[in-house]
Amino acid sequence: MVHKLRTLSPQTLALETDVQKYIRQDMSVPEIARKIGRPAPTIYTVLQRLGNPFKRVKGTERQQRSAKTLAIEEEVRKYSEQGLSVAEIVERTRRSESNIERIHHRLRIPLPPRQKSPQTLALEAEVRTYSKQGLSAPEIAKRTGRPLRTIYYVLRRLGIPRNYTGRAAYSWNDAKARAFETELRTYSEQGMTVAEIAKRTGRPVGTIYFVLRRLRLPFIRELRPKSPKTRALEDEVRKYSEQGMKPPEIARKIGRARSTIHSVLNRLGIPFKGVKDTGLRNPKTRAFDAEVKWYYFSLGMSSKDIASITRRDMKTVYAALHRLGVPLRKPNQRSV
Repeated sequence: MVHKLRTLSPQTLALETDVQKYIRQDMSVPEIARKIGRPAPTIYTVLQRLGNPFKRVKGTERQQRSAKTLAIEEEVRKYSEQGLSVAEIVERTRRSESNIERIHHRLRIPLPPRQKSPQTLALEAEVRTYSKQGLSAPEIAKRTGRPLRTIYYVLRRLGIPRNYTGRAAYSWNDAKARAFETELRTYSEQGMTVAEIAKRTGRPVGTIYFVLRRLRLPFIRELRPKSPKTRALEDEVRKYSEQGMKPPEIARKIGRARSTIHSVLNRLGIPFKGVKDTGLRNPKTRAFDAEVKWYYFSLGMSSKDIASITRRDMKTVYAALHRLGVPLRKPNQRSV
């Protein structure tokens, strides 16, 4: 089956002619966009389609800042050297908070630590007072009229341990709880699985996990036997992987989803190869990659700033940075 190439419309041909004419005049992409009255991504797409190299800003690798931008940068630098916070700089300059933070990032000035508002300080003092009186988190939430999750967050931020209430407050000295823990410790030392202990004691599996975790005892899980269909799928995936096929090719061959193939390869411990870059990406994708590359390398902007400027979500920006070979930092694991 032969696919016919779509013929370009007269408007598209006229646009390509104008872009080529202005490129020969050594104009940059933003200048062409302003001249024609089209968005910059449209100009990038046309240039990518024509295979023409393009300049970001005429005569420089970095964007030339206007006099107003230079003035606000000097003002922000002066206030930052005076030790003012972001909120105080926002109040002085009458700019948005995101704008001030972006200027700090562009000038490579470390952001000052956020100062707590009087309401936050009052809430922390109130929570600290009620916690010293022995009140639990739900009782503090009722007294202060705040959500329970807010009280938990403040307690965690202040490093204050929770005061348990109800059955949780007396379970540490309960004779039944002590006997149940001794019974679980005995069964765990005998090598019984969690399911076997739950069946023997007549307690839910979640309770067994909770007590074993509280006692810091290792729990043995009973692995569910694989079905014949799962074993056949794993053998098939292993065979195609040994033949050098990639996950998308295996998925098309078997008729399964890519996520299923990736899951099977991870379970079998088989390293899978990524798909090679054939250069057949959508022109819009190539234009967006070029735009992200400019913002990230030339202007030194963060992924969050790029997402807000391009009006894309963070996942799309991360995917573009990954395609450009930028090593992404792993997110910090929050301590429980």
